[in-house]
Amino acid sequence: MFKKVGLQFKISLLILSIFFSMIIVSSIINIVLVNNVNKRKSLDYLKKSVEAESYRVQNILKIEYNHLSEMASAIESLYDIGIKDRNTYLTTISNYTKEDDANIIAMGCLFNKDLIDNDADYVNNELYNNVGGQFAVYLTKNNGNISIQKLSMSEVNADYFTTAKSTLKPYITPVYMYNIGSSQVEMYTWSIPIFDNNGKNIGVVIADVTAESLSKSIEKIKPYSDSQVILFDTKGNLVYNAGKSDGIGKNAYEVYNWYKDFQIVENVHSGQSLNFEHYTTVFDEVGTYVISPIPMLDGYYWGIEILTPSRVIQAETNNIRNIMILILVIILIISVIITPIIIRKKVSNIIMVLAKDIVGMSAGDLTIEIPKGFEKRHDEWGDIARGWDKAMNNFNNVINTVKHSAEQVSTAANEVLIGNNDLSERTESQASSLEETAASMNEMASAIKESAEGVAQSTAMVSDAKESLNKAGLIIEDSVTKMHDVYESSAKIMDITKLIEGIAFQTNILALNASVEAARAGDQGRGFAVVASEVRNLAQNTQESVKNITSLITDSNDKIKLAASSVEESKNIFNEILEKMDNASAVMDKINTAAQEQEKGIDQVNIAINNMDSAVQKNAALVSEATSASESLLSEANDLIKAIEYFKLKS
Repeated sequence: MFKKVGLQFKISLLILSIFFSMIIVSSIINIVLVNNVNKRKSLDYLKKSVEAESYRVQNILKIEYNHLSEMASAIESLYDIGIKDRNTYLTTISNYTKEDDANIIAMGCLFNKDLIDNDADYVNNELYNNVGGQFAVYLTKNNGNISIQKLSMSEVNADYFTTAKSTLKPYITPVYMYNIGSSQVEMYTWSIPIFDNNGKNIGVVIADVTAESLSKSIEKIKPYSDSQVILFDTKGNLVYNAGKSDGIGKNAYEVYNWYKDFQIVENVHSGQSLNFEHYTTVFDEVGTYVISPIPMLDGYYWGIEILTPSRVIQAETNNIRNIMILILVIILIISVIITPIIIRKKVSNIIMVLAKDIVGMSAGDLTIEIPKGFEKRHDEWGDIARGWDKAMNNFNNVINTVKHSAEQVSTAANEVLIGNNDLSERTESQASSLEETAASMNEMASAIKESAEGVAQSTAMVSDAKESLNKAGLIIEDSVTKMHDVYESSAKIMDITKLIEGIAFQTNILALNASVEAARAGDQGRGFAVVASEVRNLAQNTQESVKNITSLITDSNDKIKLAASSVEESKNIFNEILEKMDNASAVMDKINTAAQEQEKGIDQVNIAINNMDSAVQKNAALVSEATSASESLLSEANDLIKAIEYFKLKS
């Protein structure tokens, strides 16, 4: 079991937790903001330093260029005034090599072929024989002493001569290794094309500068005490490598292969500045890089990079952070000591007094008064005490009222329970009567339904008989029509037989006349007389037969008239029967309609009785529920009276 924890400790812990959280969050925000501001200021400082140093380094590098430009102008002037003596040009180049106070270790000049005397005259000259007699000289300086170094054809065709000559623009080479005297030297070369007074190119002058000569100037670049500088040329070859000789002349991507991730050389070559953080082997820690392009010539940029350890840049921020943390710790210690004392005096002691009264009230004692002196307080505790006293008085009144109401509810619930029991008995009796009535109505409805079904069947039978009579009437009517047709046909046949009889009569007369004429003819007409006799006999037989047929047809017509008369009379009888069947069908329809209406009425009465029965059943259920509710209400009222008796009330 855990030991009880005091309210003083809980409140102190809560307040201190919130207070500490706010201070810690605000401190973290301040530290982050200060760090960001300081880092941004430091980065801006580095950027400005790099830009300034870039300009300064540019001026340092341009000293050699300017000196070479002066020599180019001097040579152009000599050429323009018609000087063709090679020694004069050698002397001029030698003087400029001596006068140089910058970092030039050698200077040279290449004239186009046959511009300075005839090159063929110098083919065997020891100084010019390697280049076919062409004026190509190279003077080196060592401790103030000038010496001439022969040039080879490959050197004459090198980029420091050919590029300036082909582009007709100044040119600066990347750093490369070159043999001067007996030493290999890392250097770069300035090249400037020279022109006559007509603007025609006549050659190229060059000046060589060692990478090492820049060290003293670059070492002075120190934005911070621990800052280091890296300088690289247009091809990315290192000219100065943070004070180390390693890597000079090598490509920066070979020495620092992660440079490729930032495309440093490409960005500088396009004239863009860069800044970022990255782990560096120069310090073996994370460093801040600020890189700026140095415009050497049109389209040629060198790059200067100032590298500073990030911890040096953030040193001021770290100091501010440590001071803020120290202040935070002091505030936390003071708060931990003072807060519990204030809470105990202003909160805990007062709450303890009020807690005793609340514990007493929890035991059912509602007669407790507010602690003495609290009614005189004019702060929130006084308001709580006075409100508590008022609440106790109201609570007493409410409990008394509830007790009185509970007693009345108990009495009323008992009376309702008695009434519900009586209503339940009467409702059950009514429900029984309705059930018997409903059963009788169901039997009556069943009988009426059977009667209605019988009437409906009779109506259907009358309808069928009517339909059969209609069909018979149609047949009789058709028979009458056909009898008339037969009679008319017989009359036509009689007319035909009369015509045949007339033809037979005429034929008989003609045969008789033929016989008379045959007799007159004598023997010659004997054969014809025989034929005429046969025709006459045939005409007589035909006439006799036609008479018999006419007699038969006349007899047949008389019988057809009688039959037609009988059929017509049958038709009239069928029409009378049909009319009576129509009347019988109408009566049966009325009986059927009345039976259906009676069936519907009985159904409606039956539905009404069923609804009444359902309502009575529901009433019985409701009465039962009301009885249960009354019993429950009576029990709850008695329980409430017992619960109220727990409290000790004011009189």
